[in-house]
Amino acid sequence: MGASSFVHLEDCTVRAVTDRAVLIEYENEQYWIPVSQLADREDHNLHRGDHGVTVSITEWIAEQKGIDA
Repeated sequence: MGASSFVHLEDCTVRAVTDRAVLIEYENEQYWIPVSQLADREDHNLHRGDHGVTVSITEWIAEQKGIDA
């Protein structure tokens, strides 16, 4: 698995956003995702309360968090 391989999580809700991580709800589970593991980390446009968004994360963090996408 390369560093540029991403998993796209569809229909997420953003529960919280900090400078270092985003709390997303995906399939009724919540996950803190480090900003460094987002596909568009330099310009992530996720905001608390966003619904129905697609969040692209590295395959590595998806495996670490046990996210089955």
